[in-house]
Amino acid sequence: MDRARITIENIEKHYGPERVLGPISLCVSGGEIVGIVGANGAGKSTLLRILAGAETPDGGSLRLENVGADAIGYVPQELALYESLTGRQNLSYWAAAAGVFGKQRRIRVRYLLELVNLTDKADKPVSSYSGGMKRRLNLACALIGDVKLLLLDEPTVGADAASVELMLDAIKRLAERGCAVLLVSHHMHEIERLCTRTVELRKGRIEE
Repeated sequence: MDRARITIENIEKHYGPERVLGPISLCVSGGEIVGIVGANGAGKSTLLRILAGAETPDGGSLRLENVGADAIGYVPQELALYESLTGRQNLSYWAAAAGVFGKQRRIRVRYLLELVNLTDKADKPVSSYSGGMKRRLNLACALIGDVKLLLLDEPTVGADAASVELMLDAIKRLAERGCAVLLVSHHMHEIERLCTRTVELRKGRIEE
């Protein structure tokens, strides 16, 4: 299987007259977990939104090799869950949105529930979940497709220690299977444990 490769060349983003990102250049390959660190407002979330296709850069180029639009998993800081639905229904909803139906959808949903250790809570409403359980389900929803690029923006915020361990383990396994991962986190122990390398942003530019 051809591995993913993401090439960013002199990307910039402006909000009005203010440049919030760039110019920056970066390459990430399948199997890598790249940590993105920096102070609030450094441009970390903006970078992930551009890679996810949620925002358009104002300059530079972005090249995704062996990564289709349906192969990008994006976990924003905000939970993308329907609280009145069950965990299984949330996953089924996002599977349908990704074009996954029938037996394939049932298999995928079952696998992801097992991956994030929510099988026993699958048919409970998300409103009854703990913060850690919601974060685990949020990660699972991003993995509903055949993800080759995983973008994580503070994925463990508010999660208990056991949930954090489970999520970090799942992310590591995905990278071992060839997924390219970019992880934004303020928790340096997560960065140090998982990441093959780290990029520090300062005022929108790569500091080191």
